[in-house]
Amino acid sequence: MRRGCAAAPLLAAELVVTLLRCAPTLDERGCPPSCEELEAAARVVHVDAVTIVNALLCCLPGTGARGRRFVLGATRILDVEGGCGGVEQWVTVALAGCAPCPGGEESP
Repeated sequence: MRRGCAAAPLLAAELVVTLLRCAPTLDERGCPPSCEELEAAARVVHVDAVTIVNALLCCLPGTGARGRRFVLGATRILDVEGGCGGVEQWVTVALAGCAPCPGGEESP
């Protein structure tokens, strides 16, 4: 291992992938959704969450153990609001070919 060598500087972007769907809400009489409707909606949201993670793992470049250029962050289930609910997935992605300008920081 070489000592005294700093890792090459790298720029990255933090992204949020969001998927929203219609969700069961109160009906015209003010009655809440049935347990079956809520269960089906919850199942869809969780399948969506897994699908987003799988898509990111599949489609982002350099997914090998040493060449990975992204980090998955938090997955958040979004509460139903205005008849929509869903999931958001945070991901930080290295920007290919981008690095801070040399000499941008002063040496100690």
